[in-house]
Amino acid sequence: MTLIADRVAKTPARARTRGAKMKVLFILSSSNQMYSGVGRNVFEPAIRLREEIDYEFAIDDATERNTRIVEDFCAKNDFPLHLGLGIHVPNTLDILHEGAADLVKRGGWDAIECVCWANAATNGAVLEALEGRDVPLIYTPHYQPIWTVPMSDRDAENVSRVHLEMLRRASVVFCDSPWEFHELKSQAPEQLHCEYLPVGCDFAGYRPGGLERSPQYLFIGDLREPRKRFDRVLAAFELVLRARPDARLIVAGNKSESIAHELPSGLRSHIELKGYVSESELRKLYAESAGLLLLSDYEAFGVPILESLACATPVFTTDQPTVRSVFESFRGTHFCPGDDADATAALILLHLGRGPATYAEALNDRPRLESLFDWESLAVRKRQAMSAAWFLKRGWK
Repeated sequence: MTLIADRVAKTPARARTRGAKMKVLFILSSSNQMYSGVGRNVFEPAIRLREEIDYEFAIDDATERNTRIVEDFCAKNDFPLHLGLGIHVPNTLDILHEGAADLVKRGGWDAIECVCWANAATNGAVLEALEGRDVPLIYTPHYQPIWTVPMSDRDAENVSRVHLEMLRRASVVFCDSPWEFHELKSQAPEQLHCEYLPVGCDFAGYRPGGLERSPQYLFIGDLREPRKRFDRVLAAFELVLRARPDARLIVAGNKSESIAHELPSGLRSHIELKGYVSESELRKLYAESAGLLLLSDYEAFGVPILESLACATPVFTTDQPTVRSVFESFRGTHFCPGDDADATAALILLHLGRGPATYAEALNDRPRLESLFDWESLAVRKRQAMSAAWFLKRGWK
């Protein structure tokens, strides 16, 4: 893969030291889950790049939970925040900051940064405001196939159109996975601006668990999303429970505390519903568990996979090309046939029976995992790519 960051090394040192720090406006939509990997991929690099980049953030006020997370982040880290009225735009899925276009047109920005392939309202407003302006656009789509998100045909047509325009206009596109890199290249083959930059992990915080663990399994996910396929997790766990009556399932994530009435009666005493948990509690759950069960129809990256492996906890996940392209080489990742509960349960029981050896495999891979997904090194790569786009846009040789 030819990466734009590779070109920054060819930029003369005198060009790289010109002027003040980059000034970047990061425009978000409150409809995006800022408590998930999307939020981490916004916040973690920004904290680490504050000496090189002056970030300002913009978000609408429509979804209180996500807006509050961004407000708290900006207040804690002293980032300027532009809070605006949230408005609905026909044939879009996201909420638009009413003043987003005016912020872009105000000028003075060295780059505009946006996220999410499905943000047709927000990204469309940014594209219109950038028309005729020589300002780099930084785009992190977190792309998913259109079928993974429920929407009407008209919505899908509009979302796809705006996404393609973003790919064509962006100075650099950050891709979560090698699969996404190649997929987006196929969507806009004339463009050469893609950079594989995965989501990272705070390895100092996500510490390995012990080599002796009880048969406790963990599911993490937003149960409002059908693609997370919690039904598959229940089916596989029920079969595991027949062989290991001492097994337990911990369920954590948005709305998970509200599904008790939906659980099969025979499983209720073996399942603990945690709801949304703090990061410190999440780390503890990873380290204590015998395995993570993530049997989604689709994952754009799979942050719980990375965090689980960082804790030397095996992962049992649906066999899909996105996840394979990122985690296939790590021995703690075990790929399951999505709709075959018997085969999935057999795989879980096989590794449960191996005891400490299965955790030792994941632990031995941890140094390589950290070398590829540490937030510090990923932030450096992001800065290099953004700087290269900035210099190239200005024609500095």
